[in-house]
Amino acid sequence: MRALARPLVFAAVLLGMSLASSPALASCLQATVAQQAALADVVVYGTVTETRQTFAPASGVIRFRADRFLKGSLPGEVEVYLGPTRGGAITSVDYSAVIRGEGHTLYLKAAGNGAWQTDACSGSHVGAPTAEEASFFGTGTAAPPTTPKDNTTLAVGALVIAAIALAGAVFARYAGPSTLTTTSP
Repeated sequence: MRALARPLVFAAVLLGMSLASSPALASCLQATVAQQAALADVVVYGTVTETRQTFAPASGVIRFRADRFLKGSLPGEVEVYLGPTRGGAITSVDYSAVIRGEGHTLYLKAAGNGAWQTDACSGSHVGAPTAEEASFFGTGTAAPPTTPKDNTTLAVGALVIAAIALAGAVFARYAGPSTLTTTSP
């Protein structure tokens, strides 16, 4: 019996040490909408338009299009880092927004170079603003309509390809008959 107890104690000690050395799961402090809004540069409701998939374990990055501004404003569609490491290592407070087309209310902080960041403790959540947020922020302001993407480069490329194909067809038509002849035995 005593021989069996030692391995169990040893296993329990190892388990305890591994749990103690691993980062604890995050627990966000409970904050009111007013407190969360005070910490955010921008509070916005909108749609995830693109998610970035990486092979390395990194916190997520999305493209986000605003539909309604509750606090501040954004310059059109923006890049949003979903954790405090700005695309770096995954943390326990990374926000989860990975479904393209899904609506989110995001509490954002400027991350530099035109990018923004949010995390699980900021107040960001799936869906439209809650009743408490609507009471605090009001209806907000509608985002201006998005401008279509500039497809000038694509159009010019298509015209160049069409011109090359036309020139090839004209050249083949007027090149004349082949001077190669075949003889049969």
